[in-house]
Amino acid sequence: MPRLGAKVCLLRCTLLSSLLLLLVCSIHETEQNSYCQQIITEKHLAELEELADTQMQHPGRVSFKFIDKMQLKDPVCYVKAAFPLLGNILERTEFKENSSNAKKMQMVRRMYSRIDENVDPCIREEDDEERRLSQMCFKEFTTSPYEMLVLVKQFFQDIDQLLQNQETFEKDCSQVYQRTCLGPKKAGSSPEQRRKEPAVREGRREPLIYITVASVVAVLLAMGGLLFYKYKSRVLERPLEDGGCDPEEPERRALQGARGRPELETQDL
Repeated sequence: MPRLGAKVCLLRCTLLSSLLLLLVCSIHETEQNSYCQQIITEKHLAELEELADTQMQHPGRVSFKFIDKMQLKDPVCYVKAAFPLLGNILERTEFKENSSNAKKMQMVRRMYSRIDENVDPCIREEDDEERRLSQMCFKEFTTSPYEMLVLVKQFFQDIDQLLQNQETFEKDCSQVYQRTCLGPKKAGSSPEQRRKEPAVREGRREPLIYITVASVVAVLLAMGGLLFYKYKSRVLERPLEDGGCDPEEPERRALQGARGRPELETQDL
């Protein structure tokens, strides 16, 4: 009987420990989700919109690497691949020291850092294989500063939407990257440039077509000449084979006949 009581006590202790562990994990996950959901605020997004508006009249162009959202349509993998590139963009975007824009950008950088500074990052870092494959999705964008900042704001909105839905970003995106991204490409070209590219390719094809046609015609002419030469040779050789006479003999006879007629006429006179 004492042995049975000991076993029951051990079972209860095990169940209690499991429940406590599940409770602790649940509390930690809830706290993690709450932390991540509060990082990106409406104030941050408004600051980014104001930053973009101040650059609307800026005539310059900026180049940067990022991910084409239209190509990599998986929202989780899009954020995981583009998140490190966003940090590069924020570091390179500078404004006049102590200006209002510089202070706003500093606040945005702090917001970006908070996403990763927790013990458990809100966006799980890619492993080595994921990182290697995600680099195949990188594209070179060339836009105005205004368009770049609008893209940054939209990206933070995408992150916030996923965090509000308690996305853990634990998904392995290796297969998505491998299936979707074939290699480094350029993006950001205008629709007019994309329309010109087929026309250029068509223009390159035309000389090739002309050369091909001319080559075919030359070959046909050469073959025709060879066949005509063979035919002519056979026609000239046939009389010699049939009668053994010279093919020019009829012409000589005609000339001799023409010379003999005047002499006959003279004799008659």
